[in-house]
Amino acid sequence: MALNKLSDDYQILLKTIFAECRGEPVLGQKAVAWVIKNRADLNCSYWGGNTIAGVCLHPGQFECWNADRRHLIEEMIRNEPGVYAKIDAWLPTVYLGLDPSGGADYYINPEIEGYPTWTTGCYRLQKIGNHQFYRGNIFLAN
Repeated sequence: MALNKLSDDYQILLKTIFAECRGEPVLGQKAVAWVIKNRADLNCSYWGGNTIAGVCLHPGQFECWNADRRHLIEEMIRNEPGVYAKIDAWLPTVYLGLDPSGGADYYINPEIEGYPTWTTGCYRLQKIGNHQFYRGNIFLAN
């Protein structure tokens, strides 16, 4: 599935990847994009339904969209336009390749967050950059 750069899904995904993981390696950024797609494909109300924008914007799911932080996204883009442009260059075709997250629907940065209790109910997949990726038990997420 190629993404349409003019769609709301694309624009929100681009901002989410930039704000959440711009300092990570490209493979890690792509893995986060796949976590979002995997959640949309699972269509759980807990994660915001079956659209990319719905998943990204669902309250409490991605810190960059929290009410106290979302106003910072545009400022970060102005401060780092080259990083934003690099993500924008590969993002339209991210879902045409293989999922580098291994089917993950969660990720955390254990250096910042440690290992929250919810991780014990998940399958630990790989670590890419600073992010540890997980696949949860879908029955717990619904």
